[in-house]
Amino acid sequence: MRGRWYQVLLATTIIHLSASANAQLTHRFITHYIPPFTYEEEGEFHGFAIDIVKEMMRELGHPVEFEMFPFSRGLLKVQTAPNIAFFIVAWREERDKTIKWVGPLITSGVYMYIHKGNPASIRTLEDLHKLPFIGVGRGNSDHTYLEELGFTNIYPTNDHLISLQMLASDRLDGTPMSELVMPELAKKAKIDVTEIKKTELKLYDSTLYLGFSLSTSDEEVERWQAALDKMKADGRYQELYRRYVHH
Repeated sequence: MRGRWYQVLLATTIIHLSASANAQLTHRFITHYIPPFTYEEEGEFHGFAIDIVKEMMRELGHPVEFEMFPFSRGLLKVQTAPNIAFFIVAWREERDKTIKWVGPLITSGVYMYIHKGNPASIRTLEDLHKLPFIGVGRGNSDHTYLEELGFTNIYPTNDHLISLQMLASDRLDGTPMSELVMPELAKKAKIDVTEIKKTELKLYDSTLYLGFSLSTSDEEVERWQAALDKMKADGRYQELYRRYVHH
């Protein structure tokens, strides 16, 4: 308990020491549609990651405003434009050259999903060659991961939702997806989840972050990291996790 409150005190000190110097600094916060982490309903933004970032914004006195773009556009913006904050985005080594990281916000396992009527047995990466078309969100970690492994049976789509819709209607043979995202995404899209089958193949664990433009100062990034650390230390993070992920 003592260690936990020391973390809260340390994070609060970092936030307050830099607050006056950064009071006028604002970022353009961009996200993409991936429930239960980020989604929009009736003009309002909701989700586990949205609520985490909202809490951080309030802690730091930052305006609570969001924009939603396809993942590939959001990633391009944070990698090329100043004063951009983009979430949620998976850490990858090649992205370290263009993004500064705050997190992690969450980690989840990414599995391969196929249509329930597909008789293919998918247990290993080699088995993926049995699938003529694997849908991936254009430019996301699944896309990069499979390309780096040399797979050519990849069908890029604008986002996870389109991939899942195409899989449910038997227009794709498989798609990789977080085990936390798939059921929520299917529910939001009114897709019959019984049409989708989770295979035994776990591709990797995806660790997801809030990413800042490379031009953002290290002091500013530390301020946002301290706000997240404080949430994790005082229990607010765990409360949101239970609400959205294990409810």
